[in-house]
Amino acid sequence: GGAEQHHANKKYEEAVADAVEECAEDTDGQTCYICLEDGSEEGLVRGCSCRGTAGVVHVSCLVEQAKILVADAEERNLDDDKFERWYTCGLCEQEHHGVVRCALGWACWKTYVGRPETDSFRQCAMSVLGSGLSDADHLEDALSVREA
Repeated sequence: GGAEQHHANKKYEEAVADAVEECAEDTDGQTCYICLEDGSEEGLVRGCSCRGTAGVVHVSCLVEQAKILVADAEERNLDDDKFERWYTCGLCEQEHHGVVRCALGWACWKTYVGRPETDSFRQCAMSVLGSGLSDADHLEDALSVREA
């Protein structure tokens, strides 16, 4: 319910701040490849295998893109891994890593945490969060998510 959603929102904000801080040097002066805005408001990240100016993005833009692609796949009853956009770059097709993957894990969890505990999307979101926490070396938190 509400407390779980509040916690997820708070952890997401913290994870985005960590990711932006860790990526600051690499993304300085760049623009988001999705919305084409700079990082002055939210800050930019890159946590994939893209090089040069490719792959620089706002976490919120990745989140909106993932939500849209997952909803589209659900609507069209596609059997592919609907949740791959929560952890895979749409440009280089490699998985996001480290603090960016952690921020996306929290974003995924906060998106689906309100669903019933037996809901497959909620279960997938928990898995994405566990992988993100593990990838950012938050191993104790990752273990508790995986055991839940």
